[in-house]
Amino acid sequence: KTISQNQVLTNDLNYNSIIDSSGIYVDNYQFHPDKLFPKKEWKGNWIWLNKEDYPDHQETFSTWVNNDPKRNKKYRALFRKKFKIDDLPETAILNITADVSFRAYLNNKLVAVGPPNIGSDYEDHNLPAHWFFTSHNILNSLEIGENVLAVEVFSFDLVLSETTSGKGKFICDIDNSLIQTLVATDSTWKCRLDTSYAIIKNFFSFNSNEEPENWTNANFDDEDWSASSIIDKPIAGYLTQSKIPIPFRRKINPKTIILKSNNNDIVLSENELLTKTFFNSEIIFDYGKNGVGFYNFSIIANKNDTLKIIPIEKNRANRPFIFICKAGKNDFSIPYLNVFRYLKLEVSSEKGLNINSIDVEYSSYPTTYTGNFQCSDEFYTQLWDIIRNTTQMCMQSLYLDSPLHQEPIACTGDYLIESLSNYYAFGDRWLARQDLIKTAKMLEKNNYDMFHTSYSLLWIQWLADYYRYTADNELLKELVPHVNKLNELFRNYLDEKYLLTQAPDYMFMDWIKIEKFNAHHPPAVIGTGYLTAFYYKSLVESAKLNENIGNNNQKDENLSLAKKIKFAVNKYLWDEQKQLYKDGIPFLSKVAKHFWLHEDSNIVTYSPHVNTLAVLYDIAPKERQESMMNYVVTQEKIELQPYFTYYVLSAIEHISKFNTIGLSLLNKWKNGIDLETYTLKENWQNETEFGYVGDYSHAWGGSPLFFISSEILGIKPERPGYKVIRFTPFVNDKITWAKGIVPINGNNTVDVSWEKKEDVYFVYKIKIPESFSAILDTPKELQNYSLHINGIKQENDKKINLEKGNYLIEYNKN
Repeated sequence: KTISQNQVLTNDLNYNSIIDSSGIYVDNYQFHPDKLFPKKEWKGNWIWLNKEDYPDHQETFSTWVNNDPKRNKKYRALFRKKFKIDDLPETAILNITADVSFRAYLNNKLVAVGPPNIGSDYEDHNLPAHWFFTSHNILNSLEIGENVLAVEVFSFDLVLSETTSGKGKFICDIDNSLIQTLVATDSTWKCRLDTSYAIIKNFFSFNSNEEPENWTNANFDDEDWSASSIIDKPIAGYLTQSKIPIPFRRKINPKTIILKSNNNDIVLSENELLTKTFFNSEIIFDYGKNGVGFYNFSIIANKNDTLKIIPIEKNRANRPFIFICKAGKNDFSIPYLNVFRYLKLEVSSEKGLNINSIDVEYSSYPTTYTGNFQCSDEFYTQLWDIIRNTTQMCMQSLYLDSPLHQEPIACTGDYLIESLSNYYAFGDRWLARQDLIKTAKMLEKNNYDMFHTSYSLLWIQWLADYYRYTADNELLKELVPHVNKLNELFRNYLDEKYLLTQAPDYMFMDWIKIEKFNAHHPPAVIGTGYLTAFYYKSLVESAKLNENIGNNNQKDENLSLAKKIKFAVNKYLWDEQKQLYKDGIPFLSKVAKHFWLHEDSNIVTYSPHVNTLAVLYDIAPKERQESMMNYVVTQEKIELQPYFTYYVLSAIEHISKFNTIGLSLLNKWKNGIDLETYTLKENWQNETEFGYVGDYSHAWGGSPLFFISSEILGIKPERPGYKVIRFTPFVNDKITWAKGIVPINGNNTVDVSWEKKEDVYFVYKIKIPESFSAILDTPKELQNYSLHINGIKQENDKKINLEKGNYLIEYNKN
């Protein structure tokens, strides 16, 4: 079947990117995975380096797969295919993937990078059961006559989040219709081993002298290259189409360029940078705030001149890289994502080298700045903006914990918070959806045992939140069976009291110290209550998810078990004298101790963590909850870090105290942001009690954006997917006005603004989009005020239905 290019989407949408004072983002675009090119069958085969010519270079490796440092050497497999076309086709779509990762060039132009993150855990030695491919529109890069598709495949992980099957393989088809393929991988492709990348004195490096010169060009002579070998590995059932758009890139310019010379700082103009000859020099490019992306350069150098490129977030170097020059022109683009405010360039050249260009391309998932927020308090406005910036930096082909760490998808607690920020700042659903699916596949292949034990349960909460904001029933049907298997595994960790005392560990809790223990991985006596509360919540949420897809028997089983657990927590962990829940009971755990599970001590602790969760999940009776939260926010023994403060804010909102206690708690973020980097810090301190040094672009501390938009603007889903919107007017002594936009579904938004005049008059404006309705939920602070809606007096009932349209809602003090 013939199709035109405008009938289907590819993963590389033709983004219109924008740079302005608010940030870097894409213009409004339409993406839906159902509209992607429907790749059902492959003509191409998996191929790799010729088995006879390169018998010792057939395997790939990552941090936890095939990783034998004595045996594994970093190498690339280079592939080329020449082909001719007489006429430009109506459609040309490159479907492509490789293991571990690749960059593809058509006629010397970069046309594809991938694959999107596959998904793996910490210490995950099990091979992935799927592999993503992506589709790319290459029509504008084709030429009538001879073309060449050149692909470099990395045999090793460039960042920690990447995984591998352990066997090198590459596959692609260029399709010009649903049934016709122009080019496919087979043994006619030319291949060559490349060892330009290496480790030199613990620095990742590239030696330009080792790379075949101009190998991506059509006129390159590849006659002495080998024929590729066909690799007999599964395609059907293994290759999976990625259902997210790929990250966009946009060039950004430094704010200043500084040449370090004899202890002096000399500011260079761009023209001076490009006309000066550099010998042994140090140049610092300052981009004004932290950013994420890829740097590239073009220089004229002498053989074995070196450049050391050092990205710096604030004052710490990360991922330093050494480039060894060949004589003449050197063009290079770093193949992995970096994060930095400052890019330091150390030049080592006796004869001098010249810079033609040094560019940085900002890169992130294609976010639209649909949501926004402003209010009378400048700090809350700035905090919202910094969180949006940091969250965007962490949105790539997966939600990252941070672009510095780039950890595997093992940090679901981070992603739960980041996706909530996303729903209010950007309104995207697809990245969270793909990550939720990847996590399910990872759990399945690892028998539902996750490295961070508590984080596996948070995957269920993450899914429940996703459903709340999207009403995606199809995803529930796919993932709820995995939810039930995960819950079944945790049932095995319960003891006869129905407490989770037999878990393999209690990671992750917080980057703090409780008694003498690191709460990153506390002993059972500290972790029992915390993990039991998470399991209780998982069962309650799972009951709702099962009910949504008609699994009522499973719903009832979950609620029955949850009831027993709730009873157990109140019976065995509640301390009547202290009026608090204790964390656990010493020496109940029978699990063999290991690095991540300390021996119990004969201690009793009352962490704010277990007490917060007991309130948030209604394990604690209502009459206890306010005093318990007063303890949590006033105790000074344990300083809760930004991550767990999300649960504290949630519990405060749960007891209807966000407009007082919660808003005050947001002031802690004055020490949680860094204005030099304009990002979120991982922890309040630069170094924890146990010596852990955090980074400066960590979006797990971004929960204030969610609370600011959902509470101060007052918009939440009353029914999943915003089928009904709940609008709760905000009342507070400190904030006198606020305004903003909340994305709710697709391109739909809710516009909200409000102001107060002393305490006698509150006016709220809300615009409800077409095909939506809302419930006005008047807070108790305004229930004794007279109410007018669009000038008409209304009974000030608790809830009033609002259909689509513009509303002026006025409260006057009687």
